Amino acid sequence: PKREHEFPMLSLDKTKEVADLIAWTKGQKSLLSWKMDGLTIVLTYREGMLDQAVTRGNGYIGELVTNNVKNFVNVPVKIPYQEELVLRGEAVIRYSDFRKINETLKEGEALYKNPRNLCSGSVRQLNPAITKERQVYWYAFGLVSAPGVDFHNSRKAQFEWLQAQGFDTVEYVLTDENRLAADVADFEGRIASNDVPSDGLVLLMDDIAYGESLGQTAKFPRNAIAFKWRDETQTTVLTAIEWSPSRTGLINPVALFDPVELEGTTVSRASVHNVSIVKSLELGLGDKIVVYKANMIIPQIAENLTKSGGLHPPKHCPSCQGETILK
Repeated sequence: PKREHEFPMLSLDKTKEVADLIAWTKGQKSLLSWKMDGLTIVLTYREGMLDQAVTRGNGYIGELVTNNVKNFVNVPVKIPYQEELVLRGEAVIRYSDFRKINETLKEGEALYKNPRNLCSGSVRQLNPAITKERQVYWYAFGLVSAPGVDFHNSRKAQFEWLQAQGFDTVEYVLTDENRLAADVADFEGRIASNDVPSDGLVLLMDDIAYGESLGQTAKFPRNAIAFKWRDETQTTVLTAIEWSPSRTGLINPVALFDPVELEGTTVSRASVHNVSIVKSLELGLGDKIVVYKANMIIPQIAENLTKSGGLHPPKHCPSCQGETILK
């Protein structure tokens, strides 16, 4: 079922420059936290009980997933606070649990591609028991409404209050323009060891009144901004396209190329996702391509420098030899 959000959710403006973050703070203290890569869900509690859980959807209307959220690992069904509480957070599947789930698949079953997609599918399961098996966690990153509570005009105080209510919050630090560059570097240095999927950082004004006084644009609130990691790129040579059948019957193209070092690991293959991307990149064997790791994790092709083209999808499935259909 669909549900309209009482408080619409806008996207965040983004930058890849630390200098932009420092300028954005305008000398104000801010909270720097992981930008988790999962599925945003809004929780509403009434009389101390979890009343509803709704996915972000398009920011105005989401999907009702309350029964599944009750089966998350760490979402409290009952809390001390008795008034209506509305808060936002991110549902994620940890990398360690994601690897365990893939290890339990039967021989011949296609592996799940990444924790984000698996999390999204797990939250939308019609059978809540399957959701429970998937070990989904939820981390609060924003308090929307809690009538009667004095937070002393501090977002940090809101996070601390939520923790006292039994919620896990996103990891954060209180920072300012003098410490911000070092704090960003600290988070960046822990990407490889962080068990929770992330695709950057979020900077949020600690001063609630000041942040809200900034208002918003048609697309973005002005009290927060996202920081995206600057991607390291390498140029290499495309040697083959491997057509890989998935568990659903889709045949996905995977680019194979001369090995290169990216973000500290050797990379020699990257998903091209679908036939239309193969065509738009005008891929051909022997082409010089630029590759990177999206969010410092997932290998991708950024561009094709030579664009020789000529690659076509197979007419028969490489697994069962059945005739393929282009949709």
